[in-house]
Amino acid sequence: MEKIAPAPGNSSFGTLFTRIAKKNSSLINKIAPRWSNSRIDAMLFVPKAKDAKPLRLPRGFVESDIKTNDGAIKVYQTGRGPTVVFVHGWGGGAAQFFPLMRGLAQCGFTALAFDHLGHGQSEQKPATLHQSIDTTNEVLKHVKSRPNDGLAAIVGHSTGCIAIATARSALVRDASLFLISPVFNYKLFFLKKLVKLRLHADLIKQYANRFAKSYRGEYEKLELARNLDKYGDVTVIAHDESDSESAISDSIRFCAKYPMTKLLITKNCDHVRIINSESVWQELKSHLNYDDTTINFTAEIIYQ
Repeated sequence: MEKIAPAPGNSSFGTLFTRIAKKNSSLINKIAPRWSNSRIDAMLFVPKAKDAKPLRLPRGFVESDIKTNDGAIKVYQTGRGPTVVFVHGWGGGAAQFFPLMRGLAQCGFTALAFDHLGHGQSEQKPATLHQSIDTTNEVLKHVKSRPNDGLAAIVGHSTGCIAIATARSALVRDASLFLISPVFNYKLFFLKKLVKLRLHADLIKQYANRFAKSYRGEYEKLELARNLDKYGDVTVIAHDESDSESAISDSIRFCAKYPMTKLLITKNCDHVRIINSESVWQELKSHLNYDDTTINFTAEIIYQ
């Protein structure tokens, strides 16, 4: 199902579809069933197409492009030293990691993040899970090809954790992993995103049935737990008790099965704000064996 590209057309067609889809799904399915599926694909897989704005980089950050077979992605980097790569999830962006990146630069690391396709400043193309895995492979391959001090760690958030665990093992196995708000149940996560589109119930049911049919063949093998087990001894998982996007019970269950995986539980930070929480910052420094307490962390980036 993820291989289907969004239907072409301007935003007025998308607005018209949304208005009709909330009231009369039978009309849409009768007139243009394929078009309705492709429009939902576009709404799900290009989440930031309308919101992308020019990004003002913080002082000390540099921006570049990496060309992939599917499109150009924007890459942001700061600092010097061993590299820490950041991988965002569905609907997120590289800028979510800027505070952590700036802090790591002061600690003697190179911090690198990128916008997946369909997100931020990268090309507005379908941001599928398969695509995010391919892009993560490309970025890790790029980092490992550079004459630098090596890949120290990979930090992921949300579905970005799936992309990391499912990336080519040759690119991941020498790095430690730090996973924030990981999504263990992608099927449930995807269906929640579908429901949030607030389309007619019949349309949601029809699309969900289509997804369920393709899940076993296309997605089940990508689930986080079955791919993360081989990295359990080099992984830290940070999860918030109040996370409504991804259940903390999944992280607890995984860490109980793989006790070498360290679990950091935070409170009142939800699915996103946990990224730049003080607890995550301190644990990330410890994970990288950096104990200098004179490096202060400020969650808010001041753009200069």
